[in-house]
Amino acid sequence: MTDFSVPQRMGFGAFVIYFLKFFRLTFNASIIYMAYTLFQSDGDLTKTILKIAAIVGCTTIFALILASLAIFQMKFHVEDGNLIYRHNLISRATTTIPLSRIHTLRTRQGLLYRLFDLRGVLFDTLAAKEEEIELVLSESDWQSLLTRIERQELTQSAVSNMPPAYNPSSFIEFSNKDLVFDALCQNHLKGMVILGGFVSVIFNTLSDFSENSIELIEGYIKSHFDQFALSVTGVALIMACTYIVSLVLWLGKVLLRYYNLSLTYNSKMLTFSHGLFSRLSSRFTRDKICTVWIKLNYFEKRFGLSTIALRQALNSSAKKEDDNLKIYGRDHYDFFLSWWQDYGQEADIATAKSGKGVISRSLLSDVLLSSVAIAVLWHFGLYVWTILPATYLLAGIPKGILTMRHSHITLKESYLIVNNGCFAETKNYLKYDNIEVVRVTRTPLSRFTGRVSLSISTTGTTFTVRSLRQEQAMNIYELLLAKPQK
Repeated sequence: MTDFSVPQRMGFGAFVIYFLKFFRLTFNASIIYMAYTLFQSDGDLTKTILKIAAIVGCTTIFALILASLAIFQMKFHVEDGNLIYRHNLISRATTTIPLSRIHTLRTRQGLLYRLFDLRGVLFDTLAAKEEEIELVLSESDWQSLLTRIERQELTQSAVSNMPPAYNPSSFIEFSNKDLVFDALCQNHLKGMVILGGFVSVIFNTLSDFSENSIELIEGYIKSHFDQFALSVTGVALIMACTYIVSLVLWLGKVLLRYYNLSLTYNSKMLTFSHGLFSRLSSRFTRDKICTVWIKLNYFEKRFGLSTIALRQALNSSAKKEDDNLKIYGRDHYDFFLSWWQDYGQEADIATAKSGKGVISRSLLSDVLLSSVAIAVLWHFGLYVWTILPATYLLAGIPKGILTMRHSHITLKESYLIVNNGCFAETKNYLKYDNIEVVRVTRTPLSRFTGRVSLSISTTGTTFTVRSLRQEQAMNIYELLLAKPQK
């Protein structure tokens, strides 16, 4: 078993992984020159092959040098409850991460990692992502490091006069069928974001083509698809195909990330493992979770499904929100709430619901956007097409009504619930200990309407409940300030 109390470098497997990464980067950088050499050859095949072989050889040597430097320049060890990195060759730097400050211990195993029985280990803290360093460890080294971290956590519990309790672990395996079923209950247009990424790549590629090539492509499209595209049936088919493609992309994204989701837990720790080709794991303690986020749309309520996210604090660059794990599947939120905060049926201390001002605020952007669209279409004589922005504006009315119905806040004895959402009801469960800032906002119209906004900020996010009665909002404001912090 590896002794992590002694500074050491990563092993040979890590060197192979780094070499392959650097080889891919350098090869991608040199592939344009290789293609240029191939097309500019004077007919001497042997000479051309030798040139390409020389380029590949130089690329390999350069990748070997970079991988050697990456392995040689960093040592790490665990000492006095801290994970210590010593890195950089010229200006030696030492990075110290207290184990108690680790929010999530993440690992990943791509195809190459599995081939060499390795894990990429990332210690997730509140520092910016640029400050994080990934360790590539063998499976035995990873288990040894994890054992040492767990031993350190038990030591910290003993120092804080809390005897370490025996916590037997339990295991839950989530159904892939429920995963797909719940993914189909989501907003399928999320796949349009992925499709838009592909389209942007295509347009960036087309910008590198010559004008003659673009004209040829444009002429081909016009000659074959011009009449089809202008017909109503053609537009409908294009929209249907786009929807199907976006749906497939969305399902593919969910399956790639959350396939075979499993959970190992005890009274203080959760460890998730998931992924189709690249197996990812996330290990975090109960006290590092800021918010339990639960979303229930109509279809999820109908089929007994839910979407759950365990949200943690954002890092200093606020770029880790996407790292929050989302769980699609059967309705397990009672289990997670009970594990997180001994959730139970507690009486309401105070509650407040949003008023009709939420509808007006929700419709404001729709009115502006629809008005501009109608004015532009009317100016160009496209009177029939004004039906689309008008329909969009009318659809905003039920959206505003649903937003008002879902918007309210409830204080319990040991936690509070902030409800929001539009077509789906979203519940955010917060502990009083995690609240950092409470703010009441009044607008110039507040003196006439008697309505204000209440904002609650944690280290993870900020929740704002609008159009509350002023006396109710101030009562909740004072109760939150009076709540004792543990």
